Amino acid sequence: MNKITLTTFTDPMMGLSYECEPIFRKLETHFAGQIEFRYSMGLLVRNVYELCDCNELAQSPALGLHRYNARLAKIYENEEQISGMPINMDGFCLFSTEQTSSLPLNLAYKAAELTAPKLADRFLYNLRYATIVETRPTTKLEEILKVVRLTGIDEKLFLQHYQDSSAETALDGDLTHMHALGIHTLPAYLLEYDGKQMLIKHLIGYDAFVDATRELTDGRIHPQPVEQSLQSVRQLLEQHPLISPIELREAFDFNTTDDVRQFIQPMVDSGEVSIRDVKRGWFIVKEKGTI
Repeated sequence: MNKITLTTFTDPMMGLSYECEPIFRKLETHFAGQIEFRYSMGLLVRNVYELCDCNELAQSPALGLHRYNARLAKIYENEEQISGMPINMDGFCLFSTEQTSSLPLNLAYKAAELTAPKLADRFLYNLRYATIVETRPTTKLEEILKVVRLTGIDEKLFLQHYQDSSAETALDGDLTHMHALGIHTLPAYLLEYDGKQMLIKHLIGYDAFVDATRELTDGRIHPQPVEQSLQSVRQLLEQHPLISPIELREAFDFNTTDDVRQFIQPMVDSGEVSIRDVKRGWFIVKEKGTI
């Protein structure tokens, strides 16, 4: 059976895409083996000065950027209500007079994709986590490289792609594709199946994705029941060794995150996973060397 290809047009800094991770985990488990996920970079912020208040910039660029970061932090905080994925904006300073674009983040994903395709999506998740949960200034190369090392990507080869023209060329390809499709806002989604396409230019939820897949495939692809088992959780953690209980709740149809915590407690007790408390929530971390 042909798979659906779901391409998400996004930017690593996007809180909206971060908040949609639970939807993607549910698609991943309920459409197991039927959907291939891809990401295309959309360069959300080309020049942050274009988004700043002119009067504040006239007083000083540093002031204008400081106040823009504060307004952006409020936008992130409001996005937490989408799924409840924890967002922490303490000390948020993504943009500065030295870092005025989300270009480094976009190039970083393309460099990761060129260096280690199987780890690129994990790198994207880790980069978002560093940006939105840890509020690290991930537009800086030194912060990006911390995420590269954490993800287990070859740093030397990553830097080669990041600093020569290869990542830039790959990003240009993403942007050209996006513009050809008439996408002007992010996120957007392109579903492809058996030579057919469906473009969705706005944020949607799980049920809307299900409806879209049924329409695109004439009902040939549809969600399947999932098994609530520790082995199923283990299999998902192989692909997502850092994950929110909200994602697990959606992936395996638990009622609450408390149910998730109770269910995975044997894995915590055995040392297979650990719990990482963060402001406004917690995450599950698969420990290295465990199955």
